[in-house]
Amino acid sequence: MVKFDMGAAWDDSVQLLKSHTALIGTIAGVFFFLPALAVAWFGPVPIEPPAGASVEQSMAALQQTFRQMIPGQIIVALTTIVGSAAILRLWLARSGISVGEALTFGLMFFPTLFAVQFLSGLAIGLGLILLIIPGLYLVGRLTLAAPSVADRSLYNPFEALKTSWELTRNNGWAIFFFLFLVTIVIFIAAMIVGLIVGAIAGTGDGFGRMLGGVVEAGFGAIGSLVSVAISAAAYRQLATRTPTDVFQ
Repeated sequence: MVKFDMGAAWDDSVQLLKSHTALIGTIAGVFFFLPALAVAWFGPVPIEPPAGASVEQSMAALQQTFRQMIPGQIIVALTTIVGSAAILRLWLARSGISVGEALTFGLMFFPTLFAVQFLSGLAIGLGLILLIIPGLYLVGRLTLAAPSVADRSLYNPFEALKTSWELTRNNGWAIFFFLFLVTIVIFIAAMIVGLIVGAIAGTGDGFGRMLGGVVEAGFGAIGSLVSVAISAAAYRQLATRTPTDVFQ
């Protein structure tokens, strides 16, 4: 069984991000950045609790804000699936492939990848309810399902999940912590930049909201792209079974 190497995976992730830079950037811009920016600019404004609000009032405002955000976040999630599939196909193709072919693949396999995301989210959510630890472990075990679809053209979502489970055997925690560390770094960077932008431009309607939306959508796109690169790098590392079974 191959042991997951975080350092090698990170180096490979960086190389993937440097490859097809213009093409990958265009796909990420269209499918990651622009939908998130549209939601940030034109979506509902977060509801602020009244001054001196009680805990119950603050929670009610938070819940209402969350409910208002759901439609926009669903749209962003759906476009992200298509963009991620196209980018994974470009990175994992064993031979040359055009952007048009990659996007066509993303659209053709959208139902499969949607099912994979839904089933993974359901399993992880149940795992988080069960003392949190099982859910975190499942993140590492199921993260290679989408790359499996992109590389092997799997139409069956259960087969994709099974493939991820097999490839990540004895490596689930290592993959989770790798994803977690990178996510934390991006989150902290986004929070710092967001605070600086908020202090300079404000957070109200108008220029402040527009600039804040750009920052939010930008870091969201970066986070999504890096996550896809990490999953692709982990897959490339763990799915190589023979000296001839290599990725270009």
